[in-house]
Amino acid sequence: MTTPKATSKTNVMPYTGNKDADPKGKATAGAGKLLDILGTKWGFKNLGIYAYRPMRGSTFISVHGTGRAFDAGYKQSQQELVTQICDWLANNHVALGIEEIHQYVWGTHGRGFRCNRDGKPGWKEWDAENNGGPGGYWIHVEVSPTFAQNPRLIVQAWKKEIHTFVTAIV
Repeated sequence: MTTPKATSKTNVMPYTGNKDADPKGKATAGAGKLLDILGTKWGFKNLGIYAYRPMRGSTFISVHGTGRAFDAGYKQSQQELVTQICDWLANNHVALGIEEIHQYVWGTHGRGFRCNRDGKPGWKEWDAENNGGPGGYWIHVEVSPTFAQNPRLIVQAWKKEIHTFVTAIV
């Protein structure tokens, strides 16, 4: 499989990571709104937003600890569509306020998109030593702090960009 290059319409966004993690936090309204929209449009299921815990196999706190990251489950039969959705989300990451996407079932070991990889947005194909964990039928999405705190921005961006999603799969 070949991962397409992300083609952002504007400049590179900074990657926030877990800098704003809070053990007394909660899910942000913007992350919840984007997850709700993905669920309504394509049937993604909420597998969780806020969780103050280390990342799998690490001592670093997960971005779920910020309330800005969510996991969205899907049916195995949707895999081809999910790949197209992930590519579209990456290509529109600035407009939608998305900093990172993990697609655990893709190629051999999955892939991850980041809004800023060495000064430009892009995908990284994972390998056996460097991957997001065991393959599973869910995606992980991280929303920027600005969008996470303002669900209205998510809705406005979605309405502006959704017409650009074109697929042969229905």
